[in-house]
Amino acid sequence: MGTLTQQGAFRKDRNALNRAKKADVSTADIINKMAETHSNPNSAQAFAEAAGAVIHVETNINKESPIHDAFEAIIEERNALFNSGEITP
Repeated sequence: MGTLTQQGAFRKDRNALNRAKKADVSTADIINKMAETHSNPNSAQAFAEAAGAVIHVETNINKESPIHDAFEAIIEERNALFNSGEITP
């Protein structure tokens, strides 16, 4: 099997989530199965990383950009503080 591009990997995960909905496989079931294969199975970290991966794909499916949105909010807040004189460059 060849190596996947980032876009190819996203498509595979997107398709898997869409198939899971049709097959009545819950997001929790997917997260639990992913956590089983973690280097530290059944740890909070295993579940957090699995959930984060699923959330990442879901936000991309919904064409959301939470990292960009957070960055823009930080810049907006900094500019407001700078313009009000509360901080200096």
